[in-house]
Amino acid sequence: MSYEYLNTRVRVMLAKLLKPKQFEALLELRELGELVNALAETDYAVELERCSVEFSGYELIEQTILRNGQRAFTHLVRIAPEGPRELIELIVERFEVFNLKTIVRGFHVGVSPEEMARNLYPSILYSAAFYQELLKRETLRGALDYLLSTGNRYYKPLAGVFPAYERTGKLALLEHALDSFYFAHAQELLRQHRDENARIVLDALGTEADLLNLVYALRVVEAGVRSDEKYRYVLAGGRHLSRETVRELLASADVGEFWGKFAGTPYFGKLGAPQEPASAPRLQERLENLLYAELCHLDLGRLFDIQMALSYIWRKSAEMTNLRVIASGVLRHAPRAQIEENLIPLEVLA
Repeated sequence: MSYEYLNTRVRVMLAKLLKPKQFEALLELRELGELVNALAETDYAVELERCSVEFSGYELIEQTILRNGQRAFTHLVRIAPEGPRELIELIVERFEVFNLKTIVRGFHVGVSPEEMARNLYPSILYSAAFYQELLKRETLRGALDYLLSTGNRYYKPLAGVFPAYERTGKLALLEHALDSFYFAHAQELLRQHRDENARIVLDALGTEADLLNLVYALRVVEAGVRSDEKYRYVLAGGRHLSRETVRELLASADVGEFWGKFAGTPYFGKLGAPQEPASAPRLQERLENLLYAELCHLDLGRLFDIQMALSYIWRKSAEMTNLRVIASGVLRHAPRAQIEENLIPLEVLA
């Protein structure tokens, strides 16, 4: 009964999402003011009005998108009964990991706190004050100390590799520590449930782990890395690709051999059996679109499991991503074709 109640509410939330035709209209806009006016006619109107007191122009649109996403996901967590809520919180925790990786990456390359803040996802499980304080730290060491002082569980995996990071300067150590900790924690929790809903979420996270491993493997092969250290950064818990399969991909002598091995995986066919090898960035783009396509199109007719809520989370994420891409393109007066190249395909949102 808990999922039937939840999904009845989620249907209402799904109806508020922007449709492909609305995105088509937004792509015709050429000025930020026009985009603001268009968003005022959508579910973003509430945040737009509130944010207009403090922001204007591109910053107004950016803050509107983020705060609307925060409202949507917070509402989803709040209306979920206890069982579904635990799974939903586990899914949206992935956004917190994205945020921590953005901040870690920002400190590593010396990006300003303002720039890091502009690249954060909506904060659901961690408060806005948490991120505001984290961004005030001047160094990665300071950020790590703040995680310790607040009892944040991501302190432990970061602290475990921080000495090696200080010694080598390898950002991958920190990013992999965050990802691997999240996936390991999530998989352990889901396996304890041992029910159909946990399996659905486990499959979704396993697919993401597979795609991250594929892109990582191609980047390593393209770079010609020979050191055995490359095997250190393989994520466990893939849905279709075992760690041994990923290691085989990493052991490829060149890109041609990688693509020959990749052709033997389920993802090659799902991408439409590409005729020519793609670069790592292009493969990442196609795999991310595949991930959105699969998760946004989970069966919306099923009222008695987690699929509808999971699909909503990914559809809303795709919507926000596309709005940010359009806003950035309008700000730069980029041609429509260039903006469209960076969108998650609109058919995903149909």
